Amino acid sequence: NAAGLKNTPAFYVTQTTAQAIANNTSVTLSFGTTVFDTDSAMSSTTFTVPSGAAGKYFFYSVWRINTTTNSTRLVTDIKVNGSSIVSYNIQNDDEDSSQASAYADLSAGDAVTVSAYQSTGGSVNTKNTINTVFGGHKLIGA
Repeated sequence: NAAGLKNTPAFYVTQTTAQAIANNTSVTLSFGTTVFDTDSAMSSTTFTVPSGAAGKYFFYSVWRINTTTNSTRLVTDIKVNGSSIVSYNIQNDDEDSSQASAYADLSAGDAVTVSAYQSTGGSVNTKNTINTVFGGHKLIGA
């Protein structure tokens, strides 16, 4: 019986301002707009599993660079406590973007972040608002 079970904690955040990423560099993405955060568990960069909320989670992130420069490589990593649980590489042309999603079995206090890497030949900025996002939720009954 699934009565009373919810997909929480849950959050969805977007970037408020563009973030610079130097060439051949990985940075932790920062988010300034909270669309929703059911348990106030998301800071500007990190979702921290609340006390009593251990279980299986689903996370996703998409980011885009604000340039028409073609990329050699864009990488999205979703990390738990600093270690990647998924890493997605892509090569694009014109207004490049990358994304990743993953499931994770987490304990209270685990910290989830997203990092972005780019190699376009120079520094680029992310494209903010709906183009660079991070979200996730605990699975029902997990």
